[in-house]
Amino acid sequence: MTMATATKWAEVDVDAITDNTRALKRFAGRQCRMMAMVKANGYGHGMLVAARAALAGGADWLGVSSIAEGLELRDDGLEAPILNVGWTPASDIGVAARADIDVTVFSREAVDAASYAGRRLGRPVRVHWKLDTGMGRLGTPPGAVAEMCGALHGAAHVTVGGLFTHFAAADAEALEATRRQHQRFAELVAQARPHFADALVHSANSAAMLRLRETHHDMTRPGISLYGYAPPHCDGIVSLRPALTVKTLVSQVKRVAAGEAVGYGHTWTASADSMVATLAAGYADGVDRRNGNHGRVLVHGVVCPIVGRISMDQAAVDVSEVDGVIPGTEVTLLGPGAAGAVDAAAVAQRIGTIPNEVLCAVSARVPRVTVRRPA
Repeated sequence: MTMATATKWAEVDVDAITDNTRALKRFAGRQCRMMAMVKANGYGHGMLVAARAALAGGADWLGVSSIAEGLELRDDGLEAPILNVGWTPASDIGVAARADIDVTVFSREAVDAASYAGRRLGRPVRVHWKLDTGMGRLGTPPGAVAEMCGALHGAAHVTVGGLFTHFAAADAEALEATRRQHQRFAELVAQARPHFADALVHSANSAAMLRLRETHHDMTRPGISLYGYAPPHCDGIVSLRPALTVKTLVSQVKRVAAGEAVGYGHTWTASADSMVATLAAGYADGVDRRNGNHGRVLVHGVVCPIVGRISMDQAAVDVSEVDGVIPGTEVTLLGPGAAGAVDAAAVAQRIGTIPNEVLCAVSARVPRVTVRRPA
């Protein structure tokens, strides 16, 4: 089959992910294991590429949010321990166990389902017990811990491999809420761990890992920091570099006279005669529609403003200050360069979100290309 020219693509710097992992591992200390969070397609970088790069940097575990993600890792030949930190339907617990994927439990029903699956398999199902210490999502609430502890302790064909929680505000300026959550977690672990002496205790996401060493326990679970972005209030603690660069091509360049408008709804009107380039990427590729009249791109290394609304497949950029822009010119939509003007953190700040969303939004129709850029 003849291959068509890519009009947009994402370059994944595997060395950046590996180096970021190694730096975070060094920060936490060799005695502390690390679970690299590669869910959501490796935060948009490609799950398999991200997983292999993180393991090369010293990650011990891989974290996913569905059994389907875990199976994809296994199908690719990865043998590292895997935990599904999300919900596992009862019908999938046996599937997970056969693939040596640990599952999260937080209710008596989940324990019963795991025990049933283990009995059918003829061997224990390994689970991690999630405690809700204040996040308010998945997890056993404090009032049900004693009952859940009894259920797990008495369950046949179930092995408790971990006790964990997740912090709601570790990236907030004030850390009091996270410290309260951690204290609650420590108390619950003290109550439960005598029954599960070999269970790994883990709680720290990227922000907690970088800001509160007491949350490291047996293992940390970094996510966004693996991909080169420090959470709020964490800048400079560990040297990180972004791993994803998204590019597209100019499809047309035209002169727009003063007073003429561009794009749906005519939300931008040229205040002077301008040169406007149309780009072959839009919101279906991950260029968030909120970037209309707010976003920036790099053209020949020059920061240029996005003008008008973002279309599904196209966007427009004012290139009046750049020479030599023609159809086929490469444009950087997202990535390092120009003092971070178009990295995920800067994009997120302009449109009122977080880098995680910006990275995850790069759609599946944007092909990922691995590159190596040693530091």
